[in-house]
Amino acid sequence: MREKTFNDKIHTIGRITVIFALLGFVGVPIGLSIIYSTPIDYATVMKNGVPIFLIFAITAVCENLSYAPLIGCGALYMACITGNVGNMKIPSAINAMKLSNCQPGTPKADVHALLAVAVSSFVTTLIVFLGMLFLAPIFAPVYNNEFLKPAFENLLPALFGALLFPFIKNYFKQAIISVGIPIILVPILGRKFFTANQSFVMIAVIILSIFTSYWMYKKKILK
Repeated sequence: MREKTFNDKIHTIGRITVIFALLGFVGVPIGLSIIYSTPIDYATVMKNGVPIFLIFAITAVCENLSYAPLIGCGALYMACITGNVGNMKIPSAINAMKLSNCQPGTPKADVHALLAVAVSSFVTTLIVFLGMLFLAPIFAPVYNNEFLKPAFENLLPALFGALLFPFIKNYFKQAIISVGIPIILVPILGRKFFTANQSFVMIAVIILSIFTSYWMYKKKILK
């Protein structure tokens, strides 16, 4: 019997943790239903839940396929369970790898990303808890200010733009297709189309990026 590798152990622990997390997510509403003697209308739950699941399932699969090589399976398990993946976990993992001079996909990078996501989860939980207690009444007028609201609405694109620039700079040849084509198509097809079909656009761009990178490698454009 072969000895389990680091990734094997991570997958085992990750799957067990995901199962317990899912049981916890489902257990809370069922437990509250039992405590307060309020029956759950499962037909209504399925009616409203299935369409949402079908929409986000495709996005989730695409995100996992694209994030796994970048931050490693351990960090991805933790990020998906704790949530806020795009806003906090991915930027934290990427920044940790950058500061430690790790190449994504290496064991060292996976460990640094895992630690970064873990710390990010603790910090996020603490900040949200403290904000809920003390800061919400203070910052609510700031968030709802008509002058500042557009800035907060564009916070996420600005964050990802700053994170994306170093990758475009370091992997410019690959980025020409994977980043350039969506930028060209957005004004042609419209922002509403991309918002409504982001899952399918993501699949197409991922597949296109893989094939173009493979073609560039075969043609010795990439080394």
